Amino acid sequence: MNHAAGGLSAATGLRVLIVDDNDDSAASFAMLCRIDGHEVRTAHDGAEGLASAREFKPDAVFLDIGLPDMTGYSVAEQMRRLPPLDKALLVALTGYADAEHQDRSQRAGFDHHVVKPADHSHVKRLLDHLAAACRH
Repeated sequence: MNHAAGGLSAATGLRVLIVDDNDDSAASFAMLCRIDGHEVRTAHDGAEGLASAREFKPDAVFLDIGLPDMTGYSVAEQMRRLPPLDKALLVALTGYADAEHQDRSQRAGFDHHVVKPADHSHVKRLLDHLAAACRH
């Protein structure tokens, strides 16, 4: 993790990967994360997300479930098998809010299930908590 010094927020310096096939959603989410001081990359399908994850080695991944080439569940399972990502914060970012999808998210290896549109304050709390845990 790349923590910057000098009185910035607790989560400054996290590497965040956003995988979402909706360009506008990915771009706006990325902008909010950058404003909070994070280094952000975006990907727009599962294959690109996996390739980006291998190269970028993110601290946190926000992953859409409904991707065009594979399900987010499949991507999550594959990410969890990658050594740099086995401990990363993995968040399902999806329009699917029902209990069945939440259960599937948990079984696939997601740490959290966040329904779109994501509440920025909730996302910020997740990232702040991750940054604090990484410092200890």
